[in-house]
Amino acid sequence: MKNYYLGIDCGGTNIRIGLVDEQNKIFHQEKHNAQKIGSNLSGLIERYVLQYKDSYPIKAIGIGFPGLVNLDTKEVLHVPNLKAFEGSYLNALEKQLNIPIYIGNDVNLLMLYDAMHFGIDPNKSVMGFYLGTGLGSAIRIKQWMYQGDFGAAGEIGHVPVYLRGLKHGERQVDLESEVSGFNLKNIHQKHFLNDPFETMLVDHFDSQVIQDYLNLLAVYIATQITILDISTIILGGGVIMSEQFPKKYLESLILKNLFAKKTKENFKVYYAESSQNSGILGAAIFAKQHKG
Repeated sequence: MKNYYLGIDCGGTNIRIGLVDEQNKIFHQEKHNAQKIGSNLSGLIERYVLQYKDSYPIKAIGIGFPGLVNLDTKEVLHVPNLKAFEGSYLNALEKQLNIPIYIGNDVNLLMLYDAMHFGIDPNKSVMGFYLGTGLGSAIRIKQWMYQGDFGAAGEIGHVPVYLRGLKHGERQVDLESEVSGFNLKNIHQKHFLNDPFETMLVDHFDSQVIQDYLNLLAVYIATQITILDISTIILGGGVIMSEQFPKKYLESLILKNLFAKKTKENFKVYYAESSQNSGILGAAIFAKQHKG
């Protein structure tokens, strides 16, 4: 009899839940409004499991959350866009269902899927950088995700930046404040309101503000590559995958800021196309890895 895994992608807008087999094929999936489910996530999972467990033996459940989690206690610590997800309710659910539950940050699980999709060698480490409304990143050391203490390892969007100079005695702004889809809209409103947003990066490529944006992103990606000595990366998210984004130029800026010869020689970039199923599959792969 085949084994199955439940993959759950909890986003701020939608919850996607799916039944996945050993070959990472989705047999069934559902989409629910995250705001409506809210604190009844346990009820949704319980109903889904009870509906399918007799026909499809579920060996483990993987769940990705857009925030901080405690991987050991299975407590959801902080979800900025949907506080109702927070709490320690998953322990009780795990005991009730008698199925192990593994939780992680959603970007980490998304990159776990992307690395498998691109066939990146499990013995090779890889990092992912996803630029959409915000900026998230993830780290896979060999075949295992490195999540840190609370699932936030590699969150490059929350490192301090010094573009406007050092603020002595004050907190610096973080990278996401300067480099995100949200701030691109601010740039458009402030500098280029009379021109179309959809071609702003092309039409105003040489402007100081756009060059600051692109160079900041490249410098911090190069910094993380250098610190961790990982030369293979995945780039994705709505901003990077948009038609107007200068992908090759970003690659050239990253290379320019890498100093180790071997790192530059082995630098490799994959571009992740967005898929509604990526989060489900990443969560299922995560569960399968931890179940062993």
